[in-house]
Amino acid sequence: MNKFSQVVIAALAFGGSISAASAAGVITNITASGAGLGSFDFNIDDDDRTIDLSKTFDSVNPIVLTFTVGHDTGPGNPYTVSEAVTNSTGQDWIDFHYAIGEPDQGQGVVFTAHNSSTLSGFTLDQSSGPRNLDFTGSLASGALAADAAFTISPFDPGQGNTTTFTLTQVPTIPEPETYAMLLAGLGLMGVMAKRRSSKNA
Repeated sequence: MNKFSQVVIAALAFGGSISAASAAGVITNITASGAGLGSFDFNIDDDDRTIDLSKTFDSVNPIVLTFTVGHDTGPGNPYTVSEAVTNSTGQDWIDFHYAIGEPDQGQGVVFTAHNSSTLSGFTLDQSSGPRNLDFTGSLASGALAADAAFTISPFDPGQGNTTTFTLTQVPTIPEPETYAMLLAGLGLMGVMAKRRSSKNA
């Protein structure tokens, strides 16, 4: 094989490797809004597709994260997300919910392997699906942050395009009726215990 043939083959191989590079949706920015927002911070590492988030709820109203997605070539989906969620609402939480809001264009943004998603102090409910995570558990106000871990797959909007999708997060507190029932139950147990001790006396 002469030198010219070797150069042509090498050039074709190199060109083929470039064309074979996978297109990917790349998260370029994240903003936070909503009545529950106290503080928010994030870091995106596109080299290994990881995102670190931290947020504080000042009220039990929702916080909405808006993700901006662009086009690039690279390793593709999914992104591995680690998140610290702090409760500064003055009220204890009994569950926590994530919901993906679909973009105007493209094919689905999903929690990849959503059944493996975790939130410390909480259990993932069976009602969870590829676009929602429902957790039951507890996080006291002022307690250490609950740590969440999940994977998310944005779609590629195509060369020269960007798009957005949202991730709404909202905690739930016990209903006042729940507290009333709990207090009534405790009161009833107290009366029964007093009667029992009176009989024994």
